[in-house]
Amino acid sequence: MRDSGQRLVLLTIVLLAFTVRVYHLDFQSLWRDEMDAVHFAHDSLSTLLSNFTRAGWNGPLYYLLLRPWLAVVGNSEFALRFFSLLWGVLAVPLTYVVGRRLLAPSPAIRASLLVALSPYLVWYSQEGKMYALVLALALLSVYLYVQALERGGFWRWAGHVSVTSLCLYVHVLAALIVPLQALLFVVWWPRYRARWRGWLAAVAALTLPYLPLALWEIRILLSEFTTGHKFVPLPQMLNTMLLAFAQGLCPVHNWLAIGVFVFLLLAGAILPEKTNGWRITVTLLLWFFFPVVSVYLISLKMPIFLDRYLIWIAPAFYLLTARGVIEIGRRSRLLAAVVLVTLVVLNSRALWWQAHTPIKSDFRAAAAYVRQHRTPDELIIFHISYVRHTFEYYYGDSSPYADGIPTDANTTEAWLDAVMKAQTRGYDAVWLCYSEATMWDKREMVKAWLERNGRRTHHAVFTRVEVSRYELSP
Repeated sequence: MRDSGQRLVLLTIVLLAFTVRVYHLDFQSLWRDEMDAVHFAHDSLSTLLSNFTRAGWNGPLYYLLLRPWLAVVGNSEFALRFFSLLWGVLAVPLTYVVGRRLLAPSPAIRASLLVALSPYLVWYSQEGKMYALVLALALLSVYLYVQALERGGFWRWAGHVSVTSLCLYVHVLAALIVPLQALLFVVWWPRYRARWRGWLAAVAALTLPYLPLALWEIRILLSEFTTGHKFVPLPQMLNTMLLAFAQGLCPVHNWLAIGVFVFLLLAGAILPEKTNGWRITVTLLLWFFFPVVSVYLISLKMPIFLDRYLIWIAPAFYLLTARGVIEIGRRSRLLAAVVLVTLVVLNSRALWWQAHTPIKSDFRAAAAYVRQHRTPDELIIFHISYVRHTFEYYYGDSSPYADGIPTDANTTEAWLDAVMKAQTRGYDAVWLCYSEATMWDKREMVKAWLERNGRRTHHAVFTRVEVSRYELSP
């Protein structure tokens, strides 16, 4: 295929990527992490800048970039998520240029198609968080890295250092890009050894903007700080990433999609016979496995694994898959066409399911229900309390309101009874907005108290949210 034909195909794929990402962009209600993004982006500039050295902040730069965007386009669900959509679409051509550098135009085109239709990547291109941004920046970092190694030059190295530095501040675990690229330089040594001075200078430069984050990360890692995440064994981590990239968020395993991806991944890793083909295989395998193994090793001391934190390893998965399609095609064009069409169909089905199934906490519907049935003098108890911000995004001022009571194994019924009586004193009726409450109240003691001391008159269950109205006993 000539360059003009490739550009036309790539443009079509990019337009397809935009279409599937903009479709039902605001279908899902905002959930608490997205509400965080809105709140943090509206913090004062001094607060936003101080977050760069504050423990527990995964991606302070994202909120700093989001701030002027929301100031211009507003705070709607569509506006918030469109910022992520732009980066998610940009990841498609970036996958192509990286794939063309590492592999060839044909697998690069196929990889860009898989990225465009990946249910997992579409989902996070439709979420008001930093994950689509870090994906695009990681791809750009890899591309600039290869460019600098191939052609040298101060400005190429400076571009690579600048973009990689942005990655580090968009999400803290993107710091693993630096040791990953160091390992890749070792793999590529015979070809790029003449660039060792530029490479060494770039590595040195990348440690400087990262120092503010590294200082508190090391301090926290050596402390007794807990993240709230459960420890996940390495095989389960790898299985989680495979399922995410193969089928998206669908809770039911699609064994056909999983099987086809595994088949193509193995073909892409084993079948190539070209000289130096093993280096590309090792490159893609390191890109996928090294960050996961690193997170596992960190988690032995402090569990930190969530699949979306490693979204930037997805291009390696799809590039290796696309390489497998090409290798199968060398042996049977018909089989290669069948497996690629199968993946497109399966991904399209998963995309349709994600676009039409309520998955996030539906505070939009919950707020509408409460607005319809509540009188202004009735108390709302938010359990957990943090969800009040998301509820009020749709409802407006919810006063009078109260925070739910956190409980643990040592909480007694008598203590809770006294606290709840004090909290509800003076109200004949209260509402309970209940979402993710077992994070605070595993025994559901607050709900049980309301059931004992009141009569439930209204009750509605929405996705991950339920609201109830109780008329309290005198």
